[in-house]
Amino acid sequence: MPLYIYKGYDFATGAARKGKVEADSPKAARQKLRSKDNIIASEIREEVAITKEKGVIKVKGKVKLQDLSIMTRQFSTLQSAHVPLDESLKALTDQVENTVLRNALAAVKDMVSEGKSLGEAMGSFPNIFDRLYVNMVKAGESSGSLGIVLERLADFQEYQVAVRGKIFSALAYPSLMILASFGIIIYLFVSVVPKLQKVFISLKVALPWYTQWLINISEFLQAKWYIVVAVVGAVYYLFKVWYASEAGRESFDRMALKAPLFGGIVLRVNVSKFTKTLSTLLGSGVPIIMALEITKNIIGNKPISNAVGEARQAVQEGESLAATIEKTKVFPSLVTHMIRTGEKTGELEEMLKHVAAAYDSEVERKIESLLSLIEPLMIILMGGIVVVVVIAMLVPMLSIMNQIRR
Repeated sequence: MPLYIYKGYDFATGAARKGKVEADSPKAARQKLRSKDNIIASEIREEVAITKEKGVIKVKGKVKLQDLSIMTRQFSTLQSAHVPLDESLKALTDQVENTVLRNALAAVKDMVSEGKSLGEAMGSFPNIFDRLYVNMVKAGESSGSLGIVLERLADFQEYQVAVRGKIFSALAYPSLMILASFGIIIYLFVSVVPKLQKVFISLKVALPWYTQWLINISEFLQAKWYIVVAVVGAVYYLFKVWYASEAGRESFDRMALKAPLFGGIVLRVNVSKFTKTLSTLLGSGVPIIMALEITKNIIGNKPISNAVGEARQAVQEGESLAATIEKTKVFPSLVTHMIRTGEKTGELEEMLKHVAAAYDSEVERKIESLLSLIEPLMIILMGGIVVVVVIAMLVPMLSIMNQIRR
């Protein structure tokens, strides 16, 4: 049975009360408190396991980016309407459906009531509010424009959700085709080939080498399928270990940038993320050094992340951002040109927005053209495999028919 944390007051005396109660639902918890303990609950939330290590609070469970973006949009609306911060946090706690996020917001509200700033309180939950989120909130608080900053943050998170959705949609069809291909291949080798093999054996037909080769594969899959499963599992495990290492991650990410067909998409997605993140941070009043450091940690591709780290170091030493970006030889020339123009005109944030929009459009075009290429390739591959198996099985059958005719 879930455990709920409540705050309220004694109906008889009016004294403040708080504690925990077990119930099947929040409504049942309120009824139980009123009927048994004579307590009117003003606030009630499900308890989530919270641990504290070295000043960092960890909430057990995950918060989806989509849930966080919806909450941020609601928060920005409340702040733009000049609703007091504590009332905004209370309203969000009541509205948010995700239990983990709701409990984190309730804890943030308590910390703010105790005198902490909103940025400090949110910084205590790094597994929910990342560095970008926390630093933008701090910048909004210090500049007195929290509502505007939260609106930009909501825009950025909605952009991230949209990009992830596009990438997922782009990968869904090829993945389905690959799975279908493997399913057909396994069915042919495990079900069709063995039946035809029995016919060939009973009639003592001389088999061509390619037919015998397919039969050997079929026998191996039937008798020692566990070896295939073990090899696939071992390869997957070794890849995970290799990818988790610093050198392995960097090597894989470099290969991803140079991969045919996919390399251009990987580069453009990460360039778009770099320019969009940096533009959002700078527009929210975050200093450029800190903005570059946060952006470096958000970018998933290691070579590009390292290039941003080098740029941060060079900018800190007095060089221009465009010059340092150009030296890394990772970013396309359009990016360095637009950044240089932005630095000269004092409109770096706007130029970064334009670059992000341009690369977003280019990513969409690249994905569409890739999908239009993958679809016929997958059909040809599946058809080719089926044809090879059919021919390998058909030749001995024709030989049998010729023997019968004679």
